[in-house]
This record gives sequence, C-alpha cells and structure tokens, in this order.
Amino acid sequence: MTAQLSELQQDALIEIFNIGVGQAASSMSQIVGEEITLSVPRFEILHNADQAGAIKAAIRSTNICAVSQDFTGSLDAKAFLIFPEGKTQEIVRRMLGDSVSVDELSEMEQEALTEIGNIILNSCFSALSEVLQSDFKSTLPVYHLGTVDQILSVKASRDDDLLMLLHIDFFMPSAYIDGYLFFLMTLPSFNALIKKIDQFLARAHGN
Repeated sequence: MTAQLSELQQDALIEIFNIGVGQAASSMSQIVGEEITLSVPRFEILHNADQAGAIKAAIRSTNICAVSQDFTGSLDAKAFLIFPEGKTQEIVRRMLGDSVSVDELSEMEQEALTEIGNIILNSCFSALSEVLQSDFKSTLPVYHLGTVDQILSVKASRDDDLLMLLHIDFFMPSAYIDGYLFFLMTLPSFNALIKKIDQFLARAHGN
C-alpha cells in the first residue's frame, strides 16, 4: 500500500499535532515564566529514497541537535525533535535564566534540550493517545549532536520505512526559532495510524 493521505486525513493529523505542541508550549511557558507559542503549520510524508535529501534541505544545516524517543503501542515509531545546531541557545537560556554564564550554558544545554524534547515528544503522543484512543509506551529521551545521516541513520532505514516530517514554529517574546519533528515508522505502522485517523473522523462525524 502506498502512503497517501486525503486532505481530511492531513487536516486531522495537523490538528492532533497542534494539540500536542500546544500542551507542550503551556508546560514550557510555566518553566520559563513567559509565553511560548508552538504550532505545526505543515508536514510531509517521505519515502525512504526521498528522506535524506528532503531532511537536509529542510534543516539547511550540516550539524543538528536532536532528542529522540522510541514509542510503542498501537503503532511503533522513532520520534525526533530536531533543531539546526546553534539555534537552541536562546531557548536554553530562557529555561535556565539570564544569570547563567555562557560556559555554564554550554555545559547545561544538553540536559535542557533533552527536557524540551521530552516535553514536546510526549505531548504529541499524549494527544495522539487521547484523540485516537490508543496507548503508547516510551523510552527515555536521548540527546544527539551530529549530521543528519549520523543521527537519523537515514541510509540504514528499511526500503518501506516512512518519515513524517513536521515543521514547528517556535515563538518566544524575544525570538523565533524553527524546529522539526520527525516520526520514522514502518509502512504497517503508518497504515495503522491512518486506520486510527479514519476511525476518529468517523466518530467526529457521527458515523
């Protein structure tokens, strides 16, 4: 089965992920003491052959910072929150406070970004769990720094693996940062997700 989404399915997925990042933004706003707004304006479905080039073109950076978690349950996926290297210090500084020195900021960046990834990724799967009436278990978040190929192991993916690529708009009072969510899954897991989306849409329309 080829991975194709109807416009209705796409809209439903974007809405679900917007619920998830909205919950994450609320949690992060409480941590930093100022309003943070997150939104998912668009996403793509990439087949194995298209993944490496599309990811690199989207990120426009040789090296990236990433936090990954594995999720298992009604569907299995490896999830990544990714920022281009050098774009994350403003977020981390807000989390840790202006009193933190540059040297301390660098030392604590990994821990802070891991917590950000944990908040955002788990919020997304919490939204999926609630809306799609599915349960998920997750591994602990893992921090990565390196190239796209090193971190995502794109070249090692199975031929039938799919990647959902979601752009995140990350607004803070003093900064705008663009990030990305990647969900790597097999075709059977993707088809299971679409089946759950169709069931959700049927319930929403009273069918």
